[in-house]
Amino acid sequence: MKRKIALPALLCAGAMLLSVTACGSAKTTLAAPSAAVPLTYSERAQKGEDFDSLLSAANAFAARFSSAAASAADDENVVLSPVSVYMALALSAACASGETADELYAALGVPRETVQAEFSDFYRSLTATYEDDRGDPIAEVALGNSIWVNQGTPTKEACIRTLAEKYSCYSFAADFCNNCGGANKAVREFVKEQTRGLIDRDFELSQNTLFALINTLYLREIWNDCGAELPLTEEPYAFAQADGTVRSSPLMVSDYAAGRAYEGENFTSFYAATAHGYRLNFLVPKDGFSAKDVFIEANLNALADADYRAADEESNTFYYTRCLFPCFEAEFDGVVNGLLQEMGVARFFRDPGLYADGCQFDTLTEEEVYCETVRHVAKLEVGRRGIEGAAVTVVGMDKATAEPPERKEVFETFPVDRAFAFVLTDRYGVTLFSGIVGKIS
Repeated sequence: MKRKIALPALLCAGAMLLSVTACGSAKTTLAAPSAAVPLTYSERAQKGEDFDSLLSAANAFAARFSSAAASAADDENVVLSPVSVYMALALSAACASGETADELYAALGVPRETVQAEFSDFYRSLTATYEDDRGDPIAEVALGNSIWVNQGTPTKEACIRTLAEKYSCYSFAADFCNNCGGANKAVREFVKEQTRGLIDRDFELSQNTLFALINTLYLREIWNDCGAELPLTEEPYAFAQADGTVRSSPLMVSDYAAGRAYEGENFTSFYAATAHGYRLNFLVPKDGFSAKDVFIEANLNALADADYRAADEESNTFYYTRCLFPCFEAEFDGVVNGLLQEMGVARFFRDPGLYADGCQFDTLTEEEVYCETVRHVAKLEVGRRGIEGAAVTVVGMDKATAEPPERKEVFETFPVDRAFAFVLTDRYGVTLFSGIVGKIS
């Protein structure tokens, strides 16, 4: 007779973990994928429509998930890592079958065949290591996928192989049943290592855990090639915080970037570019609107296609803009079951022992399992030298272009002087982190 298993899930900035419960040394490596070599620009240029559709789907998911999660958050400063959640769901979908898999792929926005064919290059496109002239690392984006199987729990070799070959996923065995403390310690140390110490916590996976799927994301980036601090404005700005108070503080001054502010219906936007092509896009609400008012799915989708209008051909004018923005920190830690259910992921959370339309996870195991909790934790720090952030998503399963003519150049300033929303994208425009800042320190 099959056993039911509940699966608790956690989402944290920089990492994703899916855990499954069951009845075994803290960690044994069962399988390891080949090293994920970063995708080069020339490789990216040769990718086709399927790859582009996966990237577009990831951003569409990011807009939907981010707006829903932030609207439900009470914190004044909130950050999310939607790409970590997206990858966690992709790992889950690879292990699911039937209508459970159908719902997961519907949430991902692309069919199974596209995910399996393009996920590896998508994963590679998000990884990067940058070095200075001496060869010392100065910035990186690192991902990590892993599955943690309770020692002795039977799994299907074909699924484990698919996870390794197509999803860059490590497989580990840990004895949650008989040495739960040791297994949790191993998971904690692994996540801490993968997120460079930014996420260090006990995920408290239970003795019933059969397996846990984990995606980790870590980002460290600098504003300029030399890693120097951004200058501050000579005079402080009055920053209007979300609670109605005003804080006087100097703002950081970014380098000029081509373009001018994008005008949305209820917000304006521009970005600060990093040394390696990442963008911190600001959504500053217009008068009468709040940061939460503008951090909605429609605006986030519009921002993905925003034209910053660098050139005005009629007047032969070229625009450059710089951002003035505050240092800030933001975090998120919350259960997102309801959000995913609203996005159509329902069967994943249903105990097959109680529901005829319960979770189907038999691509990975014959055990009856279901997802009990999905929790997302994210952390981001934006300072004068650069950006650092991490995320982890834990899904816990319990039993159950000619030379132009001479032109005019105009230099403008975009002050971020009120509570704002933001979207941090990589060099290909994929949303890594997003959130709201209601107060500054």
